[in-house]
Amino acid sequence: SFDKMNAAPLSGGATTNSSSTYGMTPEQASKNFDVLRREATKLERHLEDRVARYQQLAQRLTVDNNNSSSDNDPLGQQSSLMIDSGGSSYTTNPSQTNKSNLDEEEATLSKDIHRTMSTMTELINTKMAPAAERTGRSQHLLLVKRYREILFDCGADFNKTSAAVARRREAKELFRGATAGNGGGGGGANPEMEQLLRERNAIDNSMKSANSVLNQAASVRTELRSQGASLRGVGGTMAAIAGNIPGLNGLIDKIRKKRQQDDRVVSGVVAACILFTLWYLFG
Repeated sequence: SFDKMNAAPLSGGATTNSSSTYGMTPEQASKNFDVLRREATKLERHLEDRVARYQQLAQRLTVDNNNSSSDNDPLGQQSSLMIDSGGSSYTTNPSQTNKSNLDEEEATLSKDIHRTMSTMTELINTKMAPAAERTGRSQHLLLVKRYREILFDCGADFNKTSAAVARRREAKELFRGATAGNGGGGGGANPEMEQLLRERNAIDNSMKSANSVLNQAASVRTELRSQGASLRGVGGTMAAIAGNIPGLNGLIDKIRKKRQQDDRVVSGVVAACILFTLWYLFG
């Protein structure tokens, strides 16, 4: 199994500070945020270490499952596994004992990771975020966002690895049951195992169909967004044209008035020329 010495102080470290920072000056709030940041850093390192160890353990479980069929090998039965337990070591048979030790270690690691994630989530949401808002510093808010992203990434990695371990374990149990059923039934198939396998295949096909539908929906959503952006652009153009129409009307009115003024001037000049000609001829 793995070492639990670091889990105890970290699991309770988030409760050492008071959850209320009301009445603090900006300097006191900043100091309180620094204390919370150090606690979050400890939890972050602890969580990343446990997730990495869990991923290594998942690989060991996979190798153990793949090599489970070689238990009848005389050389394999003579091999031994050295397990570290708080600084002491002992030798054991790597068959059922090794499998049970790996299962216990996996369960303990999983509980420790869940506990650390819960503690870190509570620290970020109930203490760091309010403290960052009270300090009023943008870098503190960015730190809170960073810790949330780290928590999300670690949780995603852990969930992915845990799901892979569960699938490996279920597949091993299914094939083990099918092998036992075939061996005990005189070569006949086990109907329960066949039913489970058929259900699993049906679930896998359903998951593939659901993923295909989701991918199509995502592509349709992207297309609709692009069409919406195009329509919004057309609407803006039409609004600009509609806004410019009053200006065009005013320009046309000015041109009409200018032409009327020019017509009056020309008419006046022609009339003056005619009157001058009549005066010159008959005057």
